[in-house]
Amino acid sequence: SDVALDGAGDLYISDGYGNARVHKFSAGGELLFSWGEPGKTGPGEFHVPHGVWVHTDGRVFVADRENNRIQIFSADGEFLDQWTGLARPCDIYIDQDDILYVPELDGFMSILSIDGDIIAAWDSPLDAGRGNGAHAVWVDSHGDLYVNQNVEGHRLVKYLRQ
Repeated sequence: SDVALDGAGDLYISDGYGNARVHKFSAGGELLFSWGEPGKTGPGEFHVPHGVWVHTDGRVFVADRENNRIQIFSADGEFLDQWTGLARPCDIYIDQDDILYVPELDGFMSILSIDGDIIAAWDSPLDAGRGNGAHAVWVDSHGDLYVNQNVEGHRLVKYLRQ
């Protein structure tokens, strides 16, 4: 579903649509290990691990979409924490100020601190209340936010940083 690189060039892949696992590959392409199993509530249990991001400190953030949470692991796959209360998180982007941007499939966008505290959240101004299928997110060098929405016609929405 998603890929992320760590500082050493190792690659993490969230295998969300088939195996409910996260795979770690070396920079040379060798599978180092995998973790996770299908499930709903336990640490390391996934139901569509959809997005993955590796923080500069080595922690691996996984958007566990159908379990409505983000799970956090060490670089070795050891469970560290989870943040619940999200609405089907699809992706994760962490900026240079340690702010997390999390698009949620049911139409929300959440912005969190690196500790998981909600800083801001909103529904799409387009088709409000309908759910906008927010699926992926990126932040540019100006701090502007780009959200990919998988709705009729698909669209990319840009939010300007104020």
